[in-house]
Amino acid sequence: MPTDEQKLWELWGQANGLYSSWAASKNINYYLLFVLYALEGQKEMTQKKICTYTGLAKQTVNSVIRSLKEEGYIELVSGCEDRREKQITLTGKGIAYSSELTSPLRELEHRALQIMGSDRVQQMIDHIKLFHTVLEKEMKKDI
Repeated sequence: MPTDEQKLWELWGQANGLYSSWAASKNINYYLLFVLYALEGQKEMTQKKICTYTGLAKQTVNSVIRSLKEEGYIELVSGCEDRREKQITLTGKGIAYSSELTSPLRELEHRALQIMGSDRVQQMIDHIKLFHTVLEKEMKKDI
């Protein structure tokens, strides 16, 4: 019989697998999908904030950012407080590109959440937040 930890990892992996499969079905990279989600949701972010928001490695985000810049989907603007820190935003072309890719997935997510109901969705959010908080506290003890 699987432990709670094994069940959690399996479900987490299956959820990631759903997003990975969906991205592959659209002939896009899973990491690209997550970076576009981050930029759509936050409008303007640094590379560091994208890493924190998505949980992706700096090298991975940097690679995606370089590719998006080459395609003209994003622009990098020096920050007001720290000129070395670049704010990354979607261009008009990038907004159209991102929307074309993510809108169908957002619609699927929206339908799934509606089917679950607002009470269950809130419980899920609360439980994930609690797990994150407790895990982070436990990890800090080991550092």
